[in-house]
Amino acid sequence: MSALSQKVAAAIVGVGAVSVLATGAANAHPGGPAPKPVPQSTKVPETNCTLGQVEKALAKEDPAAWKKINSSPEKRARFENMVVLTKEQRQAKKEEWKRNHPLQAGVHQFMKDNNLSFHSPQERAKMKQERKATMEKVQATCSQY
Repeated sequence: MSALSQKVAAAIVGVGAVSVLATGAANAHPGGPAPKPVPQSTKVPETNCTLGQVEKALAKEDPAAWKKINSSPEKRARFENMVVLTKEQRQAKKEEWKRNHPLQAGVHQFMKDNNLSFHSPQERAKMKQERKATMEKVQATCSQY
């Protein structure tokens, strides 16, 4: 999976998990007010696309995911702030969140270690495959916007 695909997939998964867990765990946001929106002209690292181009391509390729991201200013701001980070910066945010939220991080790790989820392994595999296909389409088309 390409760098852009990984970034957008991670951001989408983060927004979705926030809806379920309401902790901000998946998007590594350390709590408090939502981050300020990112300018649409901000380059997405390791791509030739801007944030605005990625958002427009995602809205076209997966309207349901875009609707979820765009359902609140906080979710959109968190998505925007995550997608413009490098892989290393996202990892650092994740580690910061784990240090600042050890109980939630422990629950998340326990669920991961014990393969606990709201979805069956088959459903998770299908969702992962669908996200990958969407992200590949976003990457292939984002420069057209």
